[in-house]
Amino acid sequence: MRWLLALCAVACLALAACSDAGSSADDEQVLRVGVASLPASLGNPYRGNGRPGSLLWHAIFDGLTRLDFDGDPEPALAVEWALVSPNVWRFTLREGVRYSNGRPFDADAVVEVFEWLATPEGRRNLIGIEMRDIVAVRAIDALTVEFETANPDPVLPRRLVTVNIVEPRALQEMGLDAYSRAPVGTGAFVMTRWDQRRRHLTLERNSDSWRASSLDRLVFLELPSSAGRTQALLSGDVDLALIDLEEMDRLERGGFPILSTPSMQVKAYTFRVEGSSENSPIRDVRVRQALNYAVDKGAISALLPGGAVPSGQPAPRGVFGHDPSIEPYPYDPERARALLAEAGWPEGFELTMEVLTDAAPGDDLMTQAVAEYWRQVGVNTRLRIVTLPEYLNRLLTNNWRGDAFALSWNSFQYNDITRAMNDFSCGRFVPYFCDEAITAEFQAARVLHDEDARLEAYHALARAYREAAPSVFLVEHRDLFAYGPHVEGVQIRHRVPVYEEITLQRR
Repeated sequence: MRWLLALCAVACLALAACSDAGSSADDEQVLRVGVASLPASLGNPYRGNGRPGSLLWHAIFDGLTRLDFDGDPEPALAVEWALVSPNVWRFTLREGVRYSNGRPFDADAVVEVFEWLATPEGRRNLIGIEMRDIVAVRAIDALTVEFETANPDPVLPRRLVTVNIVEPRALQEMGLDAYSRAPVGTGAFVMTRWDQRRRHLTLERNSDSWRASSLDRLVFLELPSSAGRTQALLSGDVDLALIDLEEMDRLERGGFPILSTPSMQVKAYTFRVEGSSENSPIRDVRVRQALNYAVDKGAISALLPGGAVPSGQPAPRGVFGHDPSIEPYPYDPERARALLAEAGWPEGFELTMEVLTDAAPGDDLMTQAVAEYWRQVGVNTRLRIVTLPEYLNRLLTNNWRGDAFALSWNSFQYNDITRAMNDFSCGRFVPYFCDEAITAEFQAARVLHDEDARLEAYHALARAYREAAPSVFLVEHRDLFAYGPHVEGVQIRHRVPVYEEITLQRR
């Protein structure tokens, strides 16, 4: 019963926060969003490039580009762009945009942002690291800016989706820590209150934003458990939330619409090849292949929402680089045992895998299933739960304590396999998998401006990665959003609700 009492305590605290957040005038449009966690960096959009930060940052900031509903780059703070030489892109900026503090957005602001990202402080952030190939940013005039890269970069308009354009002078005057608590952007909302005790953030409509919102206020409430978020939806204390698989039937019976949308990821569990001990079994490709054969991906995908099909390659469908001819590893435990024996491990071995909990729909279920499949072929798998800050630190430094860790092939932000392949190459800042031949092929492919040639090269790389098995490839992953029947206009773009298009009916 201890877990039940704990859950009740968390729910009571969360509902108290919800009640406080929802105490507004009847004619106000206030959307309350239940999230598993709030970003540790709050309004610093350069610390990471995914959940949970993206749910908040997309409300406050804009990039020069963004992805449309089909995953292709479209105008945001830049209205058009063109390649002017193999290493130089020119962007024309949107006219008349202002930051929430009144400063005009212009080419000088863009230059200042990228100059800050190139400083030692900027390079300590993930986005600063990812932009290190940009060698110069020049203001041509007030609304024109050029980017020069060290090598040809055909996906720069996609890569710039990840760079939220902060107000650089405010950042310099306040310092990063203070700025993260009072960020200044060009987005539809402004962060006005951070209640650390109750763990919720309040954002007010930015009436001067170029993308005007129908909502007056946006409130993010931290509800760590999926069950707590579902209960808050059912009781009317939140309006929209990310949910897990186990909650779908209950919500659908209650009349709550659910959206299942692509996450641009192949769910995977990755091996720490680089940095492991010299006698580690996972250094042997036969062992890594064996652990792929050991898992029944079809059985796992059958438990997940529609679209979560088995995968055996780095890119899901709809992402540039996906090869429809590549089949998943078949479920073949006998072959797995034979490969383990051939590699010198006929009795199996001990393996520790580090994972997050409640990170995405089906994660906990998949983790337990994979561990059990590995145990069935003799690999005694122990799971070590890590916190999100610990996970992010280990991801940046490759300072893992186990032999494997939960890491997907993540094309989120680009909708192009370039970023994910770079993460699994020798070119990563601190690599956890480094195959010199594969990396050389990747470095040659990534600079091809001809899309047909680049796609053909990426297909060949996808087959090479499948054989090298740096991960256990599982399924094409999905996100699950649920919202109240009174919420209208919900659309998911780039894994984030388009908040400014949402309206609420009176209840």
